[in-house]
Amino acid sequence: MDSCIEALRQYFDARSRVWLTRDVGSFAALKGAAANEPWVKRSVHLAERKHRAYQAQGKQLLRVHTQIEVRELVQGKEPNLVHARAIERLCWTYEDKQNVVEVECRTIEHRQLWQQLGHTWRLVQAEETTDGRSFDSVKETRGNYVFPRLPQDRNRRQGVYDRVRAIRYADVWWDSTNPQYLRLEDDCTNFISQCLHAGGIPMWGQPDVNKGWWMDTNDPRTGRWSYSWTTSNALFGVVTSALGGQVVAKASDLKMGDLIFYDWSGSGTYHHTTIVTEFDAAGEPLVNAHTDDSFHRPYLYYDSRAYTPNTRYAFVHLPDQIAILDKG
Repeated sequence: MDSCIEALRQYFDARSRVWLTRDVGSFAALKGAAANEPWVKRSVHLAERKHRAYQAQGKQLLRVHTQIEVRELVQGKEPNLVHARAIERLCWTYEDKQNVVEVECRTIEHRQLWQQLGHTWRLVQAEETTDGRSFDSVKETRGNYVFPRLPQDRNRRQGVYDRVRAIRYADVWWDSTNPQYLRLEDDCTNFISQCLHAGGIPMWGQPDVNKGWWMDTNDPRTGRWSYSWTTSNALFGVVTSALGGQVVAKASDLKMGDLIFYDWSGSGTYHHTTIVTEFDAAGEPLVNAHTDDSFHRPYLYYDSRAYTPNTRYAFVHLPDQIAILDKG
């Protein structure tokens, strides 16, 4: 098992190097790694996309820092197989057009299968999360239910959207889970709902899953919520109707605390949600998100595996004064 841990270390060291080199040679030191391995090609492809994304925005990547936490290392049914689960935290330091140095961070969860062949450990299967989607082989689970951070006021239908509190929540919990909330496999919209709730927007509509915007806080055994709390497309409908959010033409028209919805396929259905937490020197939004936990990430997501040429964005500006129009 110790030698498998060493193979894991070498793998993530190589991933760290490839962000800068964009070359399969970064994996040369990893025994049993061929240039045509799917995970090698994927790592190089993601590094190239990251480079192109920064280049398109006039940014230069300076360095990359990674931190790895091995969460699980379990022997498989056969003694030469090991299942591994690890969390990779990445921070890219870059310089923008105005020579301002900024940092973008992200966390990615990995699930891998390693096989020992003689004295060599070979990576034979590798999965990793991507934006707005968990592992392909895993369906959404309810997780461990816990009470949310803020109390509900079921009678309150209006108030102020406190952007500072919403952003503060997004910055505090971008790479972890508030122990008073659920963590879902596809956690992006659940996290954004928490940010909005932290900003003072009350829940309503319980117990109908098709109405309102809520998560059950009374009985930990139920684990129930409205579709709009955890589903990007449903949240878009609630925000633009019940909460009075307005779709604006340009990302630069947004304010901190506003939302961006992502339609990866151009089908008209939104699959991912982020919250604006900062702006770069060019006035373009930087966002926080979950699933691939992201901190001050350029909103375009050009470097995401989920991104396609058909990707469409909805830039939604929330009013400062909230008056819930939905009586559900």
